[in-house]
Amino acid sequence: MLIARCTPDYFREHQALGAKDETPLFVLGMPRSGTTLVEQILSSHPLVAAGGEREFWFSRGPSWEHSGADGLRPAVISGLANDYRAELLQIAPDATRVTDKMPHNFLWIGLIHLVFPRARIIHCRRHPVDTCLSIYFTQFVRKLSFASDRGNLVFEYRQYERLMAHWRAALPADCFLDVNYEALVADRETWTRRLVEFCGLDWDEACLHPERNRRTVNTASMWQARQPVYRSSVARWRSYEPWLGELRELLPPEDGQ
Repeated sequence: MLIARCTPDYFREHQALGAKDETPLFVLGMPRSGTTLVEQILSSHPLVAAGGEREFWFSRGPSWEHSGADGLRPAVISGLANDYRAELLQIAPDATRVTDKMPHNFLWIGLIHLVFPRARIIHCRRHPVDTCLSIYFTQFVRKLSFASDRGNLVFEYRQYERLMAHWRAALPADCFLDVNYEALVADRETWTRRLVEFCGLDWDEACLHPERNRRTVNTASMWQARQPVYRSSVARWRSYEPWLGELRELLPPEDGQ
């Protein structure tokens, strides 16, 4: 339904509905894809506040999805914008940008862009099997229904890939940035500068030292967030190759699928 509804023409026709606010900064992707690291980097900037994983779009998105034409009434869109801005103001009333790093917000990118067409969206990507293995090995505070079965993980990842390919094609290129985890940890300064520039901010050296960011982290990456950026999680899947099972379907051709 989301793909059929949220076409490029749909966004062009309704681009005037949204708020002009550039405060929201969305960091999303599959769980365990580097979203916490990116939020740590960006929230090290003095003008950026970390909002963590916000439930807003999951609480409001489903009713919008099934609202049909009513969901495009100006009062509905402005109501969503005002309610979300009020939530961000409670976090950091003076921040230039406030992050929302709920990974599965990738489901609601269409609604987010409709409400905040000037908001930046950062999509974190990581090797698909490293991503899925990390999900498989992690005990999340909120249980993921697909996390403990390798076949379900493959299905979930394929649906995520399909939806992200649609958003890339449907949204303006300047609102969207793909960040590969492997590239970020291999060339940290280049990609950190690119992230800061994409957010419309001046450079600040603090962004190169996310481990010094003392904000509270409540996600499964709370321990990693306190460490200097490291590369040991890259290609971790190779240590488990004999036991990949269905996850082998996600190996890119260069990795011997």
